[in-house]
Amino acid sequence: MFETDLTVRFSETDGAGHVGNTVMVVWFEEARAPLFKMFMPTLEVDGWPLILASYQVDFRAQLYYGKPVTIKTWVKRIGNSSFETYQEAWQNKQCCASGSTTMVHFDYAAGKASPIPADIRDKLASHLYQEK
Repeated sequence: MFETDLTVRFSETDGAGHVGNTVMVVWFEEARAPLFKMFMPTLEVDGWPLILASYQVDFRAQLYYGKPVTIKTWVKRIGNSSFETYQEAWQNKQCCASGSTTMVHFDYAAGKASPIPADIRDKLASHLYQEK
């Protein structure tokens, strides 16, 4: 599991004073950076080997400005050419949102998915989510 600590910016809140619903997707993407580095250590866009195939976010409680947020990131499933992440956003010792994404290892030259290399699969496997 990876943990990413974030500070809620005022611009991420809405008129009701809580974090807007579109912000979570951005936070979850930022918190996946350690996984991205397994595929592209420099995080260069040129030669980027991943595409986002799907994402889902479930909101459980409101998040507020002025209080830190921790995003927890796991790998939920590893397929031949794709993997699924599971993430949670925590504030005040409460899980306020959870979500999942499916990332595909993609060969742009061939225009299709390609197998995840064995060494990267091993790295991903060390962060597998254990059902609670």
